[in-house]
Amino acid sequence: MVNIVTISITFIIFLFIAVILMITFDMTDHTIAALIGASIAIIYIAQIWAPWRESQILIYTNLANGYPIGSPEHDHFMELALAYTLLPMIFNSEVFAHFFGEWVDLSTLIVILSLMVITEIAKDSGLFQYIAVKALRFSKGSPRRLLLIFCGITFAMSTVLATTVLIIGPLTILACDALEQNPTPFLIANAMCGNAGGITTVIASVPTMLVAGATLYDFAWFAATLLPLGLMLLGVTGLVAVTLFRKQFKTPRLSRVNDLMALDAWIMVEDRNVFYRTAILFVVMVVLFVVFGGAGFTWVVAFVMALLFVLLSGLPTERIFKEVEWTALFFFIGLFLVVGCMEEFWVLAILGAGISMLTQGSVAAATVSMLWLTGFTSGAIDNIPVTATLIPVADSLTQFQMLQGGNPGGAIWSALIVGAVLGGALTPIASVANVMTMTVANKENRPISYGTFLRTGVVMFFLYLLIGTGYLLFRLFFLPIPLPPAYFIDG
Repeated sequence: MVNIVTISITFIIFLFIAVILMITFDMTDHTIAALIGASIAIIYIAQIWAPWRESQILIYTNLANGYPIGSPEHDHFMELALAYTLLPMIFNSEVFAHFFGEWVDLSTLIVILSLMVITEIAKDSGLFQYIAVKALRFSKGSPRRLLLIFCGITFAMSTVLATTVLIIGPLTILACDALEQNPTPFLIANAMCGNAGGITTVIASVPTMLVAGATLYDFAWFAATLLPLGLMLLGVTGLVAVTLFRKQFKTPRLSRVNDLMALDAWIMVEDRNVFYRTAILFVVMVVLFVVFGGAGFTWVVAFVMALLFVLLSGLPTERIFKEVEWTALFFFIGLFLVVGCMEEFWVLAILGAGISMLTQGSVAAATVSMLWLTGFTSGAIDNIPVTATLIPVADSLTQFQMLQGGNPGGAIWSALIVGAVLGGALTPIASVANVMTMTVANKENRPISYGTFLRTGVVMFFLYLLIGTGYLLFRLFFLPIPLPPAYFIDG
């Protein structure tokens, strides 16, 4: 029994490393890499199912016997043992359906799909393009002011759309051309502000969607907990960007400034009816997220709003769904399955126990460890698989601290979000905002070198994580962060 557990742990660790390497170094398409990993993991568990099932029944029964009968721990472990006992002895569709339901977060997939649909409609409506052009006029031809304006626009848009950079990027290049500026500093600053905005709401980034799906944290929690940090980071980003890139700003010709000031924002809008409907729907969406986004209803609001956007936008349905990145959904399914196998084979529980031992029961040490562990791994690897992998670890750490009599509240979960999203600032491949920035730059024939991005990314990475550490420690000691609602629902 012990041998099969050890062999399975070793196997899934090597498989996970292989999948991450394929994703990180673009050895193949990200979706293909995730699905290959998931397929191999499922085939493996199918082959060992009978002895694995018996090993889990034995392990959980022994764990239960280590506690008094009737205690919460005894009942919990006996329930887990019973769950395996009730599953068939052969790996069939019932067993696969059980694990698929356990591992794949369908509510998060629905939120991601819904937001992709809404993003496509928003791009075609001209809404954000209109806002950007209007804001550009306030720059009055000043490159520094223009950069700060774009930082603010990107941050604000990133609170409701994880794909903001894809919309704002081409407009940034257009404005820079009008003012005879090198767009690289502006695009990099946009990416950093996209990362800073990515911690502020449930739908601001994929990591926040994943954590919200596991914890049931809602818009109100993000506004009270992480929006203040996001606003601080926005200010820091603007100040550092203006300082770092000060030698690259040029004084534009007066004729160019006049052209920008004369630019009519309505030229960005093809159909004003679509524009107005989309604007109203966005306001309604934000209100509904705030009012009904809690208690696990975020996916309901996202799904209903996506349907309303499709029905009322006036755009052809086939055009909208043709542009949706369907492969992204299969990437997440594959990723969920690989991470689920890691959780099944005790890898993540061992990692959580290891961090708990190193931090010696200190909530502050556990919070800081989670933030920097997540930050560095997210900086080296795409922050989406890092977040999905460490969610069970954060849960394990939180429960361990509670068993030790500590009061971690939501500090460890906040550290996971901050580390994952802000750690993504380090390299061009570490976050959606960075990848989209590089994609837009290449598409517009304004490529950004890896080294150029990395020089700024390193500075912002350490600033973000240091500020995040100070903020979370302040909250931990003076304004405790609430425990996730999921813990109260689970019992």
